[in-house]
Amino acid sequence: MEKYASLWQPLKIGSITLKNRVVVTAHALQYAENNLMTQQSVDYYEERAKGGAGLILTEAQAVHSSSRGLALRTTQGWPSEVVPVYRRLADAVHRHGAKVFADLSHFGVEDYNTMHLDNWRALWSPSGLPSATYGEIGRAMTHEDIRELVAGFARSAANAQEGGLDGAEVHAAHGYLLCSFLSPLTNLRTDEYGGSTENRCRVVLECARAVREQCGPDFPIGVRISMVEGVPGGIDEEEGERIAKHLADSGLFDYMSVSAGNASTFDQVVSPMSLPGARLVDLAARAKKVVNGLPILTANGITDLSIAAEIIDAGQADLVAMTRAHIADPHLVSKALSGREGEIRHCVSANQGCINRMAKGWSLTCTQNPAAGREALLGSGTFAKAEASRRIVVVGGGPAGMRAAEMAAERGHDVVLLERDDQLGGQIRYAARLATRGRWAVMIRDMERALERYGVDVRTGVAATVEEVRALKPDHVILATGSRWRTDGFSAKLAARPGIPGLSHVQVLDPLDAITSPERCGDRVLVVDDIGDYTALGIAETLADLGKSVEVVSASLFLGENILLTLDVGHLYPRLHAKGVRLTPQHIVGEVNADGAVLTRVWDGESRVLPVDSIVTVMLRDPETTHTAAFKAAFPVTEVGDCLAPRRVDEAIYEGEMAGRSV
Repeated sequence: MEKYASLWQPLKIGSITLKNRVVVTAHALQYAENNLMTQQSVDYYEERAKGGAGLILTEAQAVHSSSRGLALRTTQGWPSEVVPVYRRLADAVHRHGAKVFADLSHFGVEDYNTMHLDNWRALWSPSGLPSATYGEIGRAMTHEDIRELVAGFARSAANAQEGGLDGAEVHAAHGYLLCSFLSPLTNLRTDEYGGSTENRCRVVLECARAVREQCGPDFPIGVRISMVEGVPGGIDEEEGERIAKHLADSGLFDYMSVSAGNASTFDQVVSPMSLPGARLVDLAARAKKVVNGLPILTANGITDLSIAAEIIDAGQADLVAMTRAHIADPHLVSKALSGREGEIRHCVSANQGCINRMAKGWSLTCTQNPAAGREALLGSGTFAKAEASRRIVVVGGGPAGMRAAEMAAERGHDVVLLERDDQLGGQIRYAARLATRGRWAVMIRDMERALERYGVDVRTGVAATVEEVRALKPDHVILATGSRWRTDGFSAKLAARPGIPGLSHVQVLDPLDAITSPERCGDRVLVVDDIGDYTALGIAETLADLGKSVEVVSASLFLGENILLTLDVGHLYPRLHAKGVRLTPQHIVGEVNADGAVLTRVWDGESRVLPVDSIVTVMLRDPETTHTAAFKAAFPVTEVGDCLAPRRVDEAIYEGEMAGRSV
């Protein structure tokens, strides 16, 4: 039997037939101009269609001018100007046998009402309550407002139909306006739109009915719901069942997309690395029992085709969303179907290039896949073989060097990769050893397989010198030598001092030492965090799991400020609290003396002494440039990654990709 056979079975959705069960659900791209999708958007979706997805949902298309400030480049579906780009999108997706639906949304109070100078307004809400996330207070919608909303859904669906899209999804999940009508937490109305489940569903059904009347019976309509919100007083599983049944019983919908969460529990929608697996499948299975045969779509955290197939085989859902998986590798379906499953780049749920950037209003890309959002430059069909094979030596086997070696070898070059350590992966290999961060190792394994596939000569345990590299007779050298952690305690926030005074009184470790040799930390550990990413808190949790007493100090307003938008904090903080890790923001280490580390509050200088056995400095990194000048004097050289400037793995992989493509 064909592997994952259930995934490749067609499925009828209303009047159309999907070629398989794999779906790319709506997710923000932030490629818009004048709040309309662009050719960049079309290129992005076409790449996923080309890669074999059966159904693609556009990013949220706002149905009314009152919903425009979720992000600066929120896309709109109600203006007629969107029809030409829909036509280009439909043509592009249909070329590859996929279908494309418009996601019809209104953000309600999940919006900044004064983001656009030409669009200041009072936000719409069921009951005049504020957003717990955005902080904006909406006004309770009047019946006239509701009529405008319903008309906006119909008008936007008509634009999608005129533009050749295959269907539409009514977005009633994630704390958006329709979800806030469904929720007993945010819908306190006493008229026909509030109170009972049936009343709270009324506006959703009115919007769907208007779409159906506008577009006719042959235009498929789906609905997306949060079957649980994950907050006290919100939609729970029992109420979610009642909502799902009532919506399904209306006969207006051709499928139901089952999700969870609202704006304050968005980590249930896009689970981070510390919450692996298909976490919402049980909700889909529960909905499937009450919707009388309506096809059910499940989403969130499904990164492997084997898991997707198991869900279909078990009858838990009829369609499976693999959205982040398609950001990381848009061709995962076609690779599997052609026997190249080993070439798939697996999403590791880091949420760095996708949800983190979306939440900032930045354009979406992917940590592992720099082509995401750059399809015109880096997508399929843009790769050029080298005119002549040359000898390329890559010095450094972290993510930057590995990607550079892969791309150079794929171009047809003879590539040698030299790595000082006995394993590839650089600092990401150490990150994978932290509690709950093991999926980083999946990324490294995928990159290692790519090097094997293209025949890269990998030599580990080699501290490359100019003489050793010269013996390889390179035509070009790519330096990817990375960075090294400092242990002097220097902080840019206290740039006038060279480091933490008195560190000689205590054992000082850099992050890699703390990860690989935790016994050197002793029993009482202070972690000093100056960068705000996962590293310090991950080390703290890992050491706490070994029974150590750990405190983390930072001058920042709160710990982990740079992982708030990757959706890690809401899960990490409770774990740290349960394990006894003390978090001390808004403090610096004033000095270390014989009694311990002196922790000083930044606002008023009040201090306390913390007895410690060791200090782990998660602070500044310096680029590793020991031999850079000598290499540049001897060979044509390209520098990539941290040896240029210590940054994130996202930049390292991007620069490796570009260097490998250019040599």
